[in-house]
Amino acid sequence: MRTPLAWLNTIQNRKRSATAVGGICFAVLLIFMQAGFLGAAKLNASLAYRELRFDLMIVSRGYLMLTRSETIDIYRILQARNIPGVAAVHGLRLDGGRWSNRTSGGSTSCFVFGLAPGANFFRDEALNTAAARLQTRQTVLVDRLSRSSYGPWAVGGTAVINGQELSIQGDYALGMGLLADGSAIVSHDTYLRLYRIPRLDRVEFGLVQLAPGTDPAAVAAALRAALPGDVLILTRQELIDREENYFVNVKPVGIMFQVGMFVAFVVGAVILYQILASEITNRLREFATLKAMGYTERYIYGIGIKQGLIYSFLGYFPSLLLSIGLYRLLRALSSFPVYMDWSRAVFVFCLSLGMCAIAAVFALGKIKRADPADLF
Repeated sequence: MRTPLAWLNTIQNRKRSATAVGGICFAVLLIFMQAGFLGAAKLNASLAYRELRFDLMIVSRGYLMLTRSETIDIYRILQARNIPGVAAVHGLRLDGGRWSNRTSGGSTSCFVFGLAPGANFFRDEALNTAAARLQTRQTVLVDRLSRSSYGPWAVGGTAVINGQELSIQGDYALGMGLLADGSAIVSHDTYLRLYRIPRLDRVEFGLVQLAPGTDPAAVAAALRAALPGDVLILTRQELIDREENYFVNVKPVGIMFQVGMFVAFVVGAVILYQILASEITNRLREFATLKAMGYTERYIYGIGIKQGLIYSFLGYFPSLLLSIGLYRLLRALSSFPVYMDWSRAVFVFCLSLGMCAIAAVFALGKIKRADPADLF
């Protein structure tokens, strides 16, 4: 049985090893946080769609994302209801508004959903029941996950949106995350008054609900054939994928988090390279002795790589526990949907192994200078 030189080298100078593990832990924690932010941004981008009840969605040909959607003619909703397999189609209005904070006197962003009466727009039946109370004009439901910039408000009180006073009939939990400070739900009639729209002849979205047992792809094809080219027909998953891709790969926020992951990876690799390079420099005579004893460079390189992987293991698991705790803290403080899952844990673990392996390979170049002749 061979002596575990990599492990013995690691534990010999415990102060230096603790410094190395701390540096790797910091870098891996940065990767975890950036990966968590990126995943939360993706989830946040499609959060509203995940809560809405639909199988297919009718959107404008110029649709980009939830907050940047052109309107469609309400006649498209009526046309879609005549397609076989379609159980119901509901028009949804959505636009940005301004919530007035009565305490500070300022205002903040608020997305306003306009719902037709008597329709089940949401997957949460409790929310559908609450929305049914919006029959009276100038009534509203308020997202209780809205940010503190909204100021104090309560069910039974009043809210001011777009300069108009509304009676708060209830609340719900959605959270708009990076898209807005919060949201509110009103009826179509109230929506028209808030935005001074004379009549309801256009909507942002058409939510298509299919009859049980219907093939969504077949109905989507029939809708595309029947409706004019000014609209797009998207399945639920297509819409969610499109929304997440736009938010992550086009919007600056998603790109920023991806760059942050890359920077954290480079920082970790540099930290470990410096530590391993210093370790190898201090042990050049020992490595030269191994060469003189007949050990191959491949074996000696293996010692350095194993030591790098040991640092990776020792730094990964503390950072995993710390990131889980920070994720929970972020959710509690900001309602930002940051969650740990197995895919992210495995992904970051592979990144940490790769980071340490790359650093070890570059640091091992110094072993070539370990000449047995220097011993004499």
